[in-house]
Amino acid sequence: MSQSTPGRKAPTRKTPYHHGDLRRALLDVTLRLVEEKGPQGFTLRAAARAAGVTPGSAYHHFEDKDALLAAVAEEGFDLFRQALEEAAQGPAASLSERSQNVGVAYVLFAVKQPARFRIMAGYGVQQSLPKGRLFPSAVATYRFVRDVLIAGLQSISDEVISEAEVLGWWSVVHGLAFLAIDGNLCSAGASVKRVETVVRDVIKAIDWRLQRSIGRR
Repeated sequence: MSQSTPGRKAPTRKTPYHHGDLRRALLDVTLRLVEEKGPQGFTLRAAARAAGVTPGSAYHHFEDKDALLAAVAEEGFDLFRQALEEAAQGPAASLSERSQNVGVAYVLFAVKQPARFRIMAGYGVQQSLPKGRLFPSAVATYRFVRDVLIAGLQSISDEVISEAEVLGWWSVVHGLAFLAIDGNLCSAGASVKRVETVVRDVIKAIDWRLQRSIGRR
């Protein structure tokens, strides 16, 4: 048995700091900082401090704050598309109803993850990318929404739906998403279920009026 020297503390072994998944931690803390301070209210160094690491460690993963926000946005588009695909696979009596379900899911994603949605859809994140480059996940999401909209709008299988019609319907759900997270959807914002009801009613009302207009031609 070894004996320790009286009055002398046993030496302690220093272990290097280890962060289980620093990139994941930085993405998560960025969402929280955006909720609290907005996109301009923090720096990459602040994100590093909030994650409990040195700024140098954060720079190993992200060149600057724009790169960090872009990573949050790109991940968001993957999650977004998954939510929309799940809605498209749900029960629906027609392609039109499937399209409505996807529109509702679009808005509900924003309501449930407002900070992430704002980063994805605003804050100039896409504009900060090199010229001509878009997130592959964002492009895939738009194509999916476009295909669902076209299928829902077609009265016959080979009917040509214009890009203006697609953009118009996309604008409706996108606008409803921002109305909801900005608190401008009256009392609906207080309840996810209420938001779902209001959004579905709006989409149905526009769809009904459109079909009625077509029937009069």
